[in-house]
Amino acid sequence: MTLPRTFPQLLAQARGEGERVFLPRRRAQLAEPVPFARLCDDVDRLALALLDLGVRRGDRVGLVAENRYEWLLVDLALASIGAIDVPRGCDTTPAEIEFILRHSGCRLAFADDERTFAELRAVQQRLPELGRVVAMLDRADGDSLGALLQRGSDLLPNQRERLDAARAAVAADDLLTIVYTSGTTAEPKGVMLTHGNVLANLHTVRDVLHVTAADSFLSVLPAWHMYERIMDYLALGTGAQLVYTDRRRIKEDLATVRPTVFAAVPRIWEMLHDGLVAQAQKLPGLRGRLLRGSLELARRVGSGRAHLGHRALHAGASALVLRKVREAFGGRLRLCVSGGGSLPRHVDETLLGVGLPLRNGYGLTETSPVAAVRLPHQHDPGHIGPPLPDTAIEARRDDGSRCGPDEVGVLWIRGPQVMRGYYDNPRKTAEVLSADGWFNSGDLGRTDARGNVWITGRAKDTIVLAGGENVEPEPVETVIKTSPLIAQAVCTGQDQKALGALLVPDFDALEHVLPRDQWQPVDGELRGRAVHALLRRELDRLLVRDNGCRPVDRVATFRVLAEPMTPENGLLTHTLKVRRHVVAERYAALLRAMFDGPA
Repeated sequence: MTLPRTFPQLLAQARGEGERVFLPRRRAQLAEPVPFARLCDDVDRLALALLDLGVRRGDRVGLVAENRYEWLLVDLALASIGAIDVPRGCDTTPAEIEFILRHSGCRLAFADDERTFAELRAVQQRLPELGRVVAMLDRADGDSLGALLQRGSDLLPNQRERLDAARAAVAADDLLTIVYTSGTTAEPKGVMLTHGNVLANLHTVRDVLHVTAADSFLSVLPAWHMYERIMDYLALGTGAQLVYTDRRRIKEDLATVRPTVFAAVPRIWEMLHDGLVAQAQKLPGLRGRLLRGSLELARRVGSGRAHLGHRALHAGASALVLRKVREAFGGRLRLCVSGGGSLPRHVDETLLGVGLPLRNGYGLTETSPVAAVRLPHQHDPGHIGPPLPDTAIEARRDDGSRCGPDEVGVLWIRGPQVMRGYYDNPRKTAEVLSADGWFNSGDLGRTDARGNVWITGRAKDTIVLAGGENVEPEPVETVIKTSPLIAQAVCTGQDQKALGALLVPDFDALEHVLPRDQWQPVDGELRGRAVHALLRRELDRLLVRDNGCRPVDRVATFRVLAEPMTPENGLLTHTLKVRRHVVAERYAALLRAMFDGPA
């Protein structure tokens, strides 16, 4: 099979799948099958209508929407004529949307729903280049996707050659998308990815993970994020099936849809793991003891620390108890992918021991996004596998020299998936892209003697204590979150004598131990002495040498937050990573008080 180098070629290949169903659902809660042929026909109609509106190769078009058929339709129609989409989710603030549309110079923008349409219309008044806003839902005034599709239908019989000519002009080096990083940093940067970048990544990931038309993908991550997009394009490019879900329905859809492929961010895998542990704690009698014991055995085996007796017991537990756990995940999963952040070691170990084929991967928006992934035959936890074929990853010291095996440094990446640069931002581009094509990821990591890559933290997140000691917060936070009582943790302490932390309890688990009348919520904080004493014991129990912690990793002071960190309150990114600068700003007064007095 000839590998497509542009999206018009990818769509031509997908058209050959005919009436096979690509999307069983148009949205997470709307079961309406869409065959491959229907998608390709709709792409033709919309692409021609866009050409008729004056959209040309190289034009930027905003796409503010969530996971749904119409998102994919607009994305592919733009790609098929060489236009560049600038995507974002509906929960983005109007100010950030205005910045993105202005900075990228969008001529046109699509809006998911009435609220987003109204927000974009308001922004449009201050953006002279933004000529039109189109609603994905039908509107009486005609500024709708439905109206454009009808326009394309009317034009198609007589203007097929015009559409074919536009598609023939699209080249592999053309920009496909400009994705503005939601990021853990304050200023969004527009990552420029070409058709060639993304399709090179698609082909390599397909081959490494053996994705075929027999697969069924369950899709939950934001559609505009490159991690989700590469999975969606994988399904399209292999003739597989793509099923939309949302975070509220994950457990239900894993069991009922029974996918073969499920990709999620670490926080989702962590929540699924924690749900298993919580269920085991609540189950009474023999069933509860069996499940708790089986999960303990699973972690031992998954970690590689089990002796022969443990392995024998695990074999029995796998057949009798853990089989039911796998069935709760649908029973057909052959590929579970974790990416978009660091997967907690205990989650990795336990799920591998349960028998889920978990593939820990690594990449960034700037790498289209996959740079490395644990291979199907690798069942040892912690690492992210080797670099993809045709991709190089090396750890470098501060002076730019290459680190030796197992020496931690900043990870640099080179390969066909590395971005062209940041849109209209040569200064930021020069900071991370070298003249010979190496990209500075900003991540700290190492490569072992087998060629596997290990991530240890973010260079910019490193906390330097007053005594000069360097602490990577993420590994410490991961250990803290192994407590069944603690759902989230953010370590802090730059220039302080010792580490501090903001903790978010698992509220249900905490209530089992301490009644709510002992919590004492005041100004967004839980101040109850019993709560603090309980969590102090948890921190002291966990942050010990046996868990890989040094004395300097001890959390000396902490505060307990009364609400979780979420994308909705701005404290997490769309892929559920902590926005540390936002946490620092929002809790500035609390952090100052924390270091001035006892926990």
